[in-house]
Amino acid sequence: MKHAINALLIIIIFVFCHYVMRLFWGEGWSSWLSNIDEQTGILFIPAKFIFLYGPLVLAAIILFKQDRLLESIGLNYEGFSHFTLAAVLCCTPMTLGYAFLSSELHLSIPAIITGSIYAGFFEEVIFRTALFGVLFKYCRWGFIPAALISSVIFGMGHIYQGNEPLSAMMAVTVTTIAGTWFAWLYCECGYRIWFPMWMHIFMNAAYGIFGMSGGAAGDLQGNLFKATAIVLSIVYVEMLIRKGKPREVVLFKLLQTRAHSAACAAN
Repeated sequence: MKHAINALLIIIIFVFCHYVMRLFWGEGWSSWLSNIDEQTGILFIPAKFIFLYGPLVLAAIILFKQDRLLESIGLNYEGFSHFTLAAVLCCTPMTLGYAFLSSELHLSIPAIITGSIYAGFFEEVIFRTALFGVLFKYCRWGFIPAALISSVIFGMGHIYQGNEPLSAMMAVTVTTIAGTWFAWLYCECGYRIWFPMWMHIFMNAAYGIFGMSGGAAGDLQGNLFKATAIVLSIVYVEMLIRKGKPREVVLFKLLQTRAHSAACAAN
């Protein structure tokens, strides 16, 4: 019952943050911050993310308090450098491929910060740790329902990347699948956000720097190189498991609650 109540609380707080807090973010703040950072979004974007979703992150920390302050939202520093290096290696073939395909180069520091670093950090903390991670790890939901509720909302947030209904649907579908993949990486990397976060940042950065076309859905050639990063990330996780890390997402955890699954496994 406690897990169900906590899950309901987190979902209510997320809905409040995602839909209601926007009503309290006045246009005055947008104009003021945008003027200060000269329309780059460097100040505006993190301020808005923190304003909108700060209550959700705070609730996750308070409700699921751990020995280490930021453990419940995956920001424990342990493994940071290791996961960073792994993400660099996984994304290198994709980046080289994009460089080969591209005839453009967009080296805008503000664009990299806002479109890659901010997106990777804030979206992973909000959707993967404070929403999915809490439901899966602490509230004992199955992986599929926990991932879907976070990834579908994450995907819907990218509907703007489609110019017409079909491309919009493709953008939502691709980013929903990507959100589920990031959720799996988060689980299998010891509930640390660093590996999926860096994968998210590096992939976004490569996409933006080399001006790849096709929106979130991408095009065929670009997607082939993107697939190398995905495959290498899976290989990396399997290497961790072979070295002794317990597998977190197993068959009986996909749909059932952990408590019920454990009882079934015991029987």
